[in-house]
Amino acid sequence: MKEKPELSGKTYDQQLDIVGDDITKVDITPNRRVEAEMVFEPMGNGVRVTARDESHKVLWGFTASKGMLDQVHCLVAVYEPLFHLIVEELERHGLPAPEHGDPIAQAQRTIANLEKGIQWLKSSLKVQKRSAPALERATLIARATAEAYRQITLDTESLKGMKSKAGVDSTADD
Repeated sequence: MKEKPELSGKTYDQQLDIVGDDITKVDITPNRRVEAEMVFEPMGNGVRVTARDESHKVLWGFTASKGMLDQVHCLVAVYEPLFHLIVEELERHGLPAPEHGDPIAQAQRTIANLEKGIQWLKSSLKVQKRSAPALERATLIARATAEAYRQITLDTESLKGMKSKAGVDSTADD
């Protein structure tokens, strides 16, 4: 009879080396698997790569471009569904988890920070001369803010009790 290999305390890659392709059939406690789909969405000068849960909610994502292929690391956005899974996982292991505060106060703080960030971005676009660096900066700002606007509206437009965004300029979708 074949002895069951010891998998706990090893990294997932080490566990994969030991178990092989059948790793999805092995219970490796305390590891927890979450099914996700990977989605590639063409946009401007790159591809938005997201992982989505079984309800198609975004777990994490990043924008891939030809330039980022030369890098090992890139900025990855972590969205609410993954944030909540991480909190659960931290709590399961008795590790410190982010505090749960007043949601309205948290939303107001976040919006205030967003407004400060928008003012900072606007002021960086006030230039004396339309130089190549200024145009490059504007292109990056336009891409990042369009993506942020799109994500915010996708996540919030179906919320009950929200007023229509009828008076909102939709040019950020371009």
